[in-house]
Amino acid sequence: KKGDFIFMAGWSKPEVSILISGRAQIVRENAWGDSMLVGVIEEGDMFGEAFAYMDVKSIPVSAVAAENGEALMLDVKCIHTCENSCEFHQRFVLNLVRIIARKNSMLNQKMFYLNHKTIRGRLTAYFSDLIRAQSSFTFELPFNRTELANYLCIDRSAMTRELSNMKREGILDYQ
Repeated sequence: KKGDFIFMAGWSKPEVSILISGRAQIVRENAWGDSMLVGVIEEGDMFGEAFAYMDVKSIPVSAVAAENGEALMLDVKCIHTCENSCEFHQRFVLNLVRIIARKNSMLNQKMFYLNHKTIRGRLTAYFSDLIRAQSSFTFELPFNRTELANYLCIDRSAMTRELSNMKREGILDYQ
């Protein structure tokens, strides 16, 4: 259900998970309860695989349902390759490596945003990537304002103020 933990940092054992339906968010909290949005999981996405293959007892992030849905949880110990290196297992390993590489690329992209010291810098870097990805200067955000602020690790009210300044200066327009 929306708001439920799919897995909880520090408590859940690592498993390879696939979101069958719905949408979820990967969040990380600090000792004071502040949370940071690490990423969004869409229907069909795999998550938790990096921690499952690291052979750790628990995971440092949580997955929270952003809407009602279903997730398939697989114990990594049950996923193995055969001695014959069959086509199925070769494809499985290749797909897993591709997924991990894509996620690594997304985390590098987020680090690029966070390396900008100003709120405007983070926003314009993120918006530039959306413009490229959607091949249009008119684009839709995958986040609401609170989620965008959390994703870019900035204060929501400061971000809203900066967006208003950018709109007033004619840099962007939004609805």
